Amino acid sequence: MLIRIATTNDTSGNARRGWLRVNASGQVMGWIEEGYLGSEAIKGYDEGESPTIYVKPSEYKRFKKWGETLQTSFTEKELLNV
Repeated sequence: MLIRIATTNDTSGNARRGWLRVNASGQVMGWIEEGYLGSEAIKGYDEGESPTIYVKPSEYKRFKKWGETLQTSFTEKELLNV
């Protein structure tokens, strides 16, 4: 499952949007940076409609770091079995 996390653009105008990859048990498995790619960023992962959660910039950074940290702790095989 993918959950889209979004906030306002940074001061340089860069988009701050990404996707948490979550397994069926609700465990976070990784992070996919969206930026300006839109749905192209999740090509191959897209499972249909996904919820979007709008957060403050500080919360966005926390979600992103969380997803990136957990992604490195799983093998590629585990990530593909989401």
